[in-house]
Amino acid sequence: MHKLKQVFKALKWQRQVRAALSTQLALLENPSVFALGGLADDEERRLVELVHAAAQHQGPIVEFGTLFGLTTRLMAGTKREGQKLITVDNFCWNPFGLPPSLHEKFTRRILRTELESGTVELFEGTSEFFRSHYTGDRPALVFLDADHSYGAVRDEIAWARKLCVPLICGHDYGNDRFGVTRAVDEAFPDGVEVRGMVWSKKV
Repeated sequence: MHKLKQVFKALKWQRQVRAALSTQLALLENPSVFALGGLADDEERRLVELVHAAAQHQGPIVEFGTLFGLTTRLMAGTKREGQKLITVDNFCWNPFGLPPSLHEKFTRRILRTELESGTVELFEGTSEFFRSHYTGDRPALVFLDADHSYGAVRDEIAWARKLCVPLICGHDYGNDRFGVTRAVDEAFPDGVEVRGMVWSKKV
């Protein structure tokens, strides 16, 4: 029994070591803030423009996909004073392979000032659960950067359109690894504005 436990323990650590090495190699191949969940400079400028445009509308800004809160902090620092920013994540993935509980704690530390001041509200849960239970005001802007699969992005766009959100945008348009482009193009056949990989649509 003792030897069996040792075997299971060795297999567990082997998987964790492989995941850590894979992450390290990916970061070395792409040594930029983008690999950590951030945006390129031109993408940040475009998102700031969209957040400023959202100041003309009532309702909160909703972000799907917090990761470590880098984009959350960017929007929190440029949104209209008094406008709520809700960021949604279930912490199921991060580039370092951190367990969900540790990932969440780390992100809350990064967003500590914004969370304590009430500038940002962090919803811990899936996008689907948030959307199905949301009863707040119509969002002024929705930013999609969570699950990048076709189905997830399609459903998030459909939710935003059903609520008549005036500004819908997201990240990773044109990234062939994901289903973002297909979902966006199907939802908006007349086209969207793209800056870097940030796409946006004024509805």
